[in-house]
Amino acid sequence: MKRFLLVLLIFMALPVFADTMPFYINSIPKQTLGVYQTDAEITLFSHPDANSNIIKKMSFSYQPETMPDNVFGVLINDKKLGFLYVSDIDDDGWVQVIYDKRTGAKGWVQTIDRMQFLPWLNFYNMYGRKYGLRLLKDTPEDIEVLKSKSEDNSQIVSKLRYIKQIKLTVLRGNWALVSVQDLDKTPKTGFLRWRSDDGIIYAFPNIK
Repeated sequence: MKRFLLVLLIFMALPVFADTMPFYINSIPKQTLGVYQTDAEITLFSHPDANSNIIKKMSFSYQPETMPDNVFGVLINDKKLGFLYVSDIDDDGWVQVIYDKRTGAKGWVQTIDRMQFLPWLNFYNMYGRKYGLRLLKDTPEDIEVLKSKSEDNSQIVSKLRYIKQIKLTVLRGNWALVSVQDLDKTPKTGFLRWRSDDGIIYAFPNIK
């Protein structure tokens, strides 16, 4: 009994980590358009109209123990950096976000500035080029290769095994020109399919 209580006390003393990153393919809803960077407070509307019904109001402290579950696509509390997945856009800066990843519940928010909504191209150019990319854990083996061209039937340059780093150079549609370093520390350059034609994402910015 004493041993159990000791283990419990040690467990309770450990810091709480509520940071969120996608690690599996199904973590990212298909055919999303990009991400929306949250403020400390957001108001979700039923339609892209400030006179429409308010679905929900949410506030974020960025203290791990108070942050809600299943809301963020990406969340780094120390940097007060949070992103929701965007499923649709409208005029005048309105974006539809997924605010509950379990149910797929959505609501509309109005962006304050043009940098709050980042289409995937902008998001990858900003964070993928800064931090590099990582393959999601259940990416199919036939995707874990570098190609000589941004085409499925092009020649394989290298298979990706034991990757240490994927450096993003540029996106071309659903392909990324990358330089890869693995255990042998020999750099390899080629095209990686980061997203399928129907919107399944395989590689994600390795934000830290």
